[in-house]
Amino acid sequence: MSAKTRRNKKSAQNNAFVKLVAFLAVAVAAAVVVSLAITYTHKRQQRQAAQQALADSIVDVTFPEGRTVRQYGALLEENEVCTAEAFYAAMRDTDFTGNYDFLPSNELLQSREYPLEGYLYPDTYSFYKGENVNSVIKKFLNNFAAKIPDELVEYTNSNGEGFKNTEMSLDNAVILASIIERESPTDNERPKISACFWNRIENPSVSGTGGKLQSDATHYYPYVVTDAPEGFQSEYDTYKIAGLPKGPICSPSLSSIRAAAYPDPDCKAFFFFNDKYDNHYYAETYEQHLKNIQYCKDNDLV
Repeated sequence: MSAKTRRNKKSAQNNAFVKLVAFLAVAVAAAVVVSLAITYTHKRQQRQAAQQALADSIVDVTFPEGRTVRQYGALLEENEVCTAEAFYAAMRDTDFTGNYDFLPSNELLQSREYPLEGYLYPDTYSFYKGENVNSVIKKFLNNFAAKIPDELVEYTNSNGEGFKNTEMSLDNAVILASIIERESPTDNERPKISACFWNRIENPSVSGTGGKLQSDATHYYPYVVTDAPEGFQSEYDTYKIAGLPKGPICSPSLSSIRAAAYPDPDCKAFFFFNDKYDNHYYAETYEQHLKNIQYCKDNDLV
């Protein structure tokens, strides 16, 4: 084999080797790209799965105005946030008053059927399924603190004279507001209803009611009519006790709390009646009250 032939053969071999190296380099690069793409896709899928799992674990729950702690507990359990019993137990076992100065004393709260009744602000909340029950309660209390204006808290807790020199406190306002909430859905009527109740408290002998508020909404607390045990008699029944009951009967709206704190000063009535269209009829005497009821019956308004 001539020298020239050997050189050509060696050159061909070198070219083949270079091509092989280039091919292998491309192949390796392609493999790396594919591997990175697979890794990226896998991680993206993991992130998406984690995000979806997180989204699936969050629930929005709406608590309408005028609902009780028992109804709150049922909604929380229905939405898998926590059990109703755990919710009730946390109120009994945990003193929240140190972090929320708008609350009355824990001793007073613990004397009630459900300690935080009235202070679980009605609203729509986002929870995790299986969320820590104290965290759940704090969301309600934080929202109460955010929604109730400072001036309202200061006014009701000023230790000064309230409506017609009646003793006032934020707690008393929340108690009365919870009754007002259940008596009327109409914002502009609530200050008048508040005045009717305060008039009874301030003038028990004038109205002939002995200072009893006589609100049907208090009959069965903490139950509603349909789930009250047979023969049940509530300690909150304002047909049997004079003045305010020992605690709220539901979670009232800001509108009702304002009405409780600021009753209509021009309303002299002691009685009121709502027809089926939520029209309100006020009376200063029981006789006029009976006439208003009869008028509604005669005109198919009941």
